[in-house]
Amino acid sequence: MVVDRSWEITSGVPAARPVRAARMVLAVRGPGGPAVIVLDADSDTFATVPGLPAHLAPETVSLSDDGARLVCTARQDDGAGPPRVVLHTLATGERQEFVSDDYLRAALSPDGDRLAVLADLSDGPGIPGVGDEVAGVVLIDTGTGGRRTLWAAEGYWEEASISWSPDGQRLAATYLTLDDVLITVVLDLSGKETASFPERVALPGPHSVWASERELIVYPEPDDESPLIAIDVPTGAERRFTRRSYDGYLAISAGRVVRPGSAPGRLVTADLDDGDERPFLAVDPQVTIEALDIVA
Repeated sequence: MVVDRSWEITSGVPAARPVRAARMVLAVRGPGGPAVIVLDADSDTFATVPGLPAHLAPETVSLSDDGARLVCTARQDDGAGPPRVVLHTLATGERQEFVSDDYLRAALSPDGDRLAVLADLSDGPGIPGVGDEVAGVVLIDTGTGGRRTLWAAEGYWEEASISWSPDGQRLAATYLTLDDVLITVVLDLSGKETASFPERVALPGPHSVWASERELIVYPEPDDESPLIAIDVPTGAERRFTRRSYDGYLAISAGRVVRPGSAPGRLVTADLDDGDERPFLAVDPQVTIEALDIVA
């Protein structure tokens, strides 16, 4: 597992090259500008992904479950026009693109057949209290390009999070209601809202949310201490962990959280109670991490 050891990226951004599959992806911004870096699943070395869109939104970067494809949103190559969801095959550079004015963030299903896309379905200008503000989830068939609106509710994507359960049968998404309450909802593939958890927020990385087919890992909002919480989705029962550090959560994998360490450019892992801290990733020269997704 990626979180079982420590890693280093030294001497700047790694060389760009294709890889068959990746175990981890980082979207970073450093002295040389933005870059998307993957951990090669075959060699356990880092590589920069070549040939990505010029106007990629780094905070939206994630991986498919098999690590073979990168998922992101991006503006058109000239920086204008509507956003597009991009599926980028790491080995070949082949792209699939799905364009809409409404798309904000996407996650690929475990079988790779469907994209779940956070969509702004509002008629208004996106200003709270002005116009008809609607947050939605759209499903896209990656084979045919067919799409349908799965679910919609009055509100905004203030905290953008969308993730598939490991069995591909449910989705979790976090949105902000018109009353300024952050809610994480669980949807089945018919669009039925099977659970709703007010003041519970999921991390943006799609592989950081579901601990199992029935358990979510979230954090409370508002709450200055923001300890992690495990929710049993069928019953709503909660287990609250403890927190010793108040640096932001970046990712969760295999029962461990990734967060900034005490030194610049250093990440650490800890258990969900914020104990058993271990070095995880050192980046030199220092960069800002815009997104982190771990699949293995």
